[in-house]
Amino acid sequence: MKRAAMDDDNEPASAAPYAVAIKRASLHHHVVDKLREMISRGDLPAGERLNEVALAQAIGVSRTPMREAVKLLASEGLLELLPGRGARVRQFSAKELLDVFDVLGALERHAIEVAVSRMTPKALSEIERLHNQMLDAYKKRSQKAYFKSNQKLHALIVELSGNPALSNAHITLTKQSVHNRHETLLSDQRWQESVAEHQAIFDAIVEGDAIRAGVLMLDHSRRTGAAVVDAARSANELRMGVEQARKTRPA
Repeated sequence: MKRAAMDDDNEPASAAPYAVAIKRASLHHHVVDKLREMISRGDLPAGERLNEVALAQAIGVSRTPMREAVKLLASEGLLELLPGRGARVRQFSAKELLDVFDVLGALERHAIEVAVSRMTPKALSEIERLHNQMLDAYKKRSQKAYFKSNQKLHALIVELSGNPALSNAHITLTKQSVHNRHETLLSDQRWQESVAEHQAIFDAIVEGDAIRAGVLMLDHSRRTGAAVVDAARSANELRMGVEQARKTRPA
């Protein structure tokens, strides 16, 4: 019996194209995730033009996966493509940000009402686990850990609605809502308010009060949206002040 042709890594030659495709897909996701993280963290502030060469070098990839990642993030609304001039981080207007959170709130309100109405012990246990992770992150003053658990909790509640169309819409809007949210959590007051709001939502879930949970979720989303807008305005004013100071600084 003839042995299958082997490549240099002792893998069947026929498997090589698939291995390459998987590697490229993994690299693509890595670059996309890295850029999205830099945007949400504020390393790439709103309005900043991307230096694709420098970013590719910093991440350790070639220009091709970087260009592909930029196109994808532009399709998600996080970046703006500039004809012949690359891309820049999208600058959302106050109305655009409020609109995003308004729709997110409506989606999450419906999702949590459905989820609570058919909650299972297993689902409730997972919600409680993520809720406790958030509380633990707050006690440790870890904004990154808090935000991560927060995103997982909101995504789980939407998933428990069992509505794929709702989930897809929620995913798209959530990617846009990360814009400037890193700046929101810099406010201790808003962070404390967020924890209290989540506690009230969790209590309503445990009590099986779907309507109350929905009202609280909508209010939480709108408050978060307002805080994001305020933080974005403050950050933009600060950046403008720094830029103006640089321009007027003596040579």
